[in-house]
Amino acid sequence: MKREPDSPPPRLRDNGTGQPAPAHLGDMLDSLSDGFMSIDKSWRFTYLNATAERYLQQERKNLLGRDIWECYPDLVDSGYYRVYQETAATGQPGRHTGYYAPLGAWFEARSFAHDDGITVLFRDVTREHEHEAQLEFEASHDYLTGLGNRRKCMEVLSRAVTETASLALTPAASLAVLYIDLDHFKEVNDAFGHAVGDGLLRDFAKRLRAILEPAVFAARVGGDKFVLLLHDMPGSTAEAFAHLVLREFATPFEASGRSVSLSASIGIALLKDAPESAEALLSHADTAMHAAKASGRSQVRMYDEALDRGMRDRLALRMDLHDAFSTNQFELHFQPQIALADASTVGAEALLRWRHPQRGLLKPHAFLDVLLESSHEGVLVDWLLNAVCQQIDAWRRLGMSVPRISLNLSARQLLSAGLTDKILRIAGAHDVSPAVLDIEVTENSLVSDIEKAGSVLAALKQAGLSTSLDDFGSGYSSLGYLVRLPIDTLKIDRSFVQALVDSEKAPAIIQGIVGLARSLGMKTVVEGVESQRQVAELKHAGCDVIQGYLISRPLDPHAFADFMRRSK
Repeated sequence: MKREPDSPPPRLRDNGTGQPAPAHLGDMLDSLSDGFMSIDKSWRFTYLNATAERYLQQERKNLLGRDIWECYPDLVDSGYYRVYQETAATGQPGRHTGYYAPLGAWFEARSFAHDDGITVLFRDVTREHEHEAQLEFEASHDYLTGLGNRRKCMEVLSRAVTETASLALTPAASLAVLYIDLDHFKEVNDAFGHAVGDGLLRDFAKRLRAILEPAVFAARVGGDKFVLLLHDMPGSTAEAFAHLVLREFATPFEASGRSVSLSASIGIALLKDAPESAEALLSHADTAMHAAKASGRSQVRMYDEALDRGMRDRLALRMDLHDAFSTNQFELHFQPQIALADASTVGAEALLRWRHPQRGLLKPHAFLDVLLESSHEGVLVDWLLNAVCQQIDAWRRLGMSVPRISLNLSARQLLSAGLTDKILRIAGAHDVSPAVLDIEVTENSLVSDIEKAGSVLAALKQAGLSTSLDDFGSGYSSLGYLVRLPIDTLKIDRSFVQALVDSEKAPAIIQGIVGLARSLGMKTVVEGVESQRQVAELKHAGCDVIQGYLISRPLDPHAFADFMRRSK
């Protein structure tokens, strides 16, 4: 629409209050797309065109000669009131845009003074305002979840840091930032596709909003990363709230007719720990979140300075990975598994070690998360399979009878395309029978796609490999999926074994697990056995195989060969 020039329009009087305007001029004003009204010095309407009637939702005959403030009392003390008064007092043109609730619309009004009062040109700008508001919303909110986006998050956080820093905070209370990252979400996307992943993110955001107070700001700042801003929140309360968030998401989500379990890792940072800037506060929360992931995921961690040192250490390890494979720094150690019935060695678990040139021999807890998060994870599967098969072949050449060797795979490795064919190809290249290999997976690695995991495990069994469920009892422990999965062995988590001495319930729990395994045609392996008293309890419970420091620590290939010769 062509805008009217900011010059005074003609002064007009209607037949109700003065001399009539020329008919052709009235017709012209009635044809304007802008509302046009004249008001005298006593604030009475003296003229309105047809558009003004429509905008004001009144016929002009009902308004002419009446006081504008009496007809529209909500204008009093509004921006329109201020501008009209200033125009009448100073003779200077005025302009105001605002929302007028009684008419349910946004209006832009321009006022001009003349000898008899003022004239106002005004137009409905509701659609323009709503369009601008929508553009602003889209620019500051995540399109998928409707939560704030990263830009909005930094704006709100920066403002909150400035405002909170100006207050006298007690040591116990502060601004708290929760950084939430979904665990194994990439595997969900890989398994179900991005459309299902997007649906899960929307559902996650809905659950998040359902438990948040209206004053809590929430944003999605990355693919599966969310930030919550909690005002005047003591650290202990923020941590308790974070655990509430974890509990809320323990209930599985529905995706494409399937039940999908998600967990999250949460890092917390307080303003009193990072007074410099919003960027520093968010960075500290991010650091704490990564520490939560490194602690085993589905965890909550508070930021402290030691975490920064830990993150620098992780970054250094990530950089060192580039040389670790090319210079053969990785190696395997083997921990024997002994049958309780006759003390024979029936298997061994292959455990990864990194012989770091500066740090010495590193166990998996020191580097495995870094490795699995890196681009080297795919290389690791090939390396593990080749290393295990090469070692089995080397032992056989020494005349050694090789027991079944177990190796651990992550969820992503298990669900990777062509896993069974790859194992058979590598085993065949070393003339290793698949029956010597056992694939261990954890409970938590199966829940992202239980159907696909089941089909992969079935394919492995069909190819002659055996399968084990590691750390049973430490995760979801769903009997529903246990019945459906082709598992040969349950490995009972070491936490039950450690409780045998102090807990009266632990023996009963282990007996229950053993009974369950037998009813499903599975054997049991118990990890972490360290005392003869535990052995006695496990024999009484009917366990099949034990593994732990009482039998042997993990051994390098030469030491394991010696162990096998002594155990004959």
